[in-house]
Amino acid sequence: MPESIALIVGGSGAAGQSAIQAFHEDRNDSDRNWRIIATTSGEDSVQGADKTLKHIGLEDADDAILKIIEALKTEDPVDVLVYTPARGNLGYPVSQTPEEDIEEGLKFCYDPMLELEKKLCPRLTIGYSAFYYLPHLLMFYGSLAFIKKKMEDWALEKPDSRKVIRAGTFFSQSVRGISLILQRLAKSSPHAELQKLLEEQKASGKKFPDFFLEYIAAKEKQSYESDFPNLAYRMTEPKDLKEALLKILKGEPAPIVSLIGAWVWTEDKLPAMPEYLRKR
Repeated sequence: MPESIALIVGGSGAAGQSAIQAFHEDRNDSDRNWRIIATTSGEDSVQGADKTLKHIGLEDADDAILKIIEALKTEDPVDVLVYTPARGNLGYPVSQTPEEDIEEGLKFCYDPMLELEKKLCPRLTIGYSAFYYLPHLLMFYGSLAFIKKKMEDWALEKPDSRKVIRAGTFFSQSVRGISLILQRLAKSSPHAELQKLLEEQKASGKKFPDFFLEYIAAKEKQSYESDFPNLAYRMTEPKDLKEALLKILKGEPAPIVSLIGAWVWTEDKLPAMPEYLRKR
């Protein structure tokens, strides 16, 4: 049986590991013989991958892309490209994002995906988004909101070959890192909403990372529970990202698969959002 190449850029993180698990599961359930190739910025092999491309650091995206292309010369063409990296300035309201922060974030989170899509011509390219347009994230999500929206616009342009998994917040080391950065920035922030968040955390008596996850969970539940009256809310877990990717691999036609825990739905247009976010 011929191999189908799945390339996962950023295979060591929670999203990358969930993707690897999805390809393993699809390999067992279908007639597709996936060969899983994953990149990492480190020197250790990526768990679950058949082949690891090491020292692929996207801080120098041009160099990273050259290394990936060179390493794939001896492989079959890439069938599915999964792009997981996400990094950008945050800790301030999305409405006050400077243009330079957006440009800097795109260099890491978005532009390399486009370049790899162009050079590798995969059947499917899959990225990851978030609920950046909800009020509780608009308060502090900064440049990442514009980056995620741009990725969704990209998927909507060619839904047959581009997909986005829009996932609710799930516990990971990166989310814990975000919470600690947000706590530090909020202490000196002039923005009233962030100051109020810090006051609520102090009143709760909980450490900020624990308070932050509970706060996000409450806002997610409030935003969508009326759409799922017969299904209890729970926070998103990496296994939910795996199921979303399996849904895509099985032929989901919609460009955006949204999920918060067990709540799953698809979309073929952008949701309602502030005009300042929509027009940039």
